[in-house]
Amino acid sequence: MNWAGGPSAEDRVLLHRRRTILILALLAALALIVAGVLLFRTPASQQAGITPGASIAAEAAGASSVTPVPAVTPVPKGLLVTFLDVGQGDCALLESPNGKTMLIDGGPESAFSKIDALLTRRGIVGLDVVVASHLHADHIGGLIQVIDTYPVGIFYDPPFDAQSETYFELLDALNESQTPVSSPLAGVDTLLPWDSAVEVRVLAPYQTVYSDFNDTSYILRVSYGATSVLFAGDATALGEKLALKAQPNRYFQANVLKVGHHGSSGSTSEKFLETVQPSIAVISVGKDNEYGLPDQELLDRLEKQGVTVYRTDEDGTITLLLDGTNVTVVK
Repeated sequence: MNWAGGPSAEDRVLLHRRRTILILALLAALALIVAGVLLFRTPASQQAGITPGASIAAEAAGASSVTPVPAVTPVPKGLLVTFLDVGQGDCALLESPNGKTMLIDGGPESAFSKIDALLTRRGIVGLDVVVASHLHADHIGGLIQVIDTYPVGIFYDPPFDAQSETYFELLDALNESQTPVSSPLAGVDTLLPWDSAVEVRVLAPYQTVYSDFNDTSYILRVSYGATSVLFAGDATALGEKLALKAQPNRYFQANVLKVGHHGSSGSTSEKFLETVQPSIAVISVGKDNEYGLPDQELLDRLEKQGVTVYRTDEDGTITLLLDGTNVTVVK
């Protein structure tokens, strides 16, 4: 360039082009900076083109689409008790007013898929308390996978060993997971700590020799405010009689009774039923089961007392809300 007499026309054109290139380069650099900031602030799921709340499991498996995570079912305020339809067995999920969880029994081994589905719907990723009412396979079979899959705060079972493969597998799962285990017996004011707003009282069994292993069952009364539910396990009329002799009758009174031994006529005796005075009875029983349960004799006793009966073989999974004053069926 010759600047002695001022820039020539050619020089001015060249200078203009250089300025234009410089301005464009600066604008491009600024755009890259802005894009980087936006990318940093965007969730990884959106960067990958995934809708929030969607599972990436399908993508990992090479699928072209993703599967949404099931929506979490909102839990009403109060003590929520869900009796799962697990076929011929027992299983109930309790959710406290303060969000604590308790699983009482786990049905047979085939029940785990239903337990897992319910916990997923409720957004439950761990259980504060798990209780085995007693050690028969139709009560503990599903608990093996529960313990293998979910963290458990403490596990309760009666101190009466069962000689069965299912029980040994349960012991292995508890040992492998290092879950704390406690086996309290009934006594004066034996309570299971769970939620400060809810009382869980142990009414049976005692340290004695039971001729029928079903009588080693925990009988538990779970109460919230003026509402309560009594879990009778598989206790027979004899087990009920022993428990009634050892504890005040008021400890057995409950709005809801989980009927003993799947509706067998040898359980839920007339004396026991008169003491509990339930307005609702829940029978956990398998459809068309080989034992012919529930027995008509037991159904007649419940009808005589004017008790509303729900059955898992006919009604499926049954959810009740105890709000401290009333008990309602949750649809």
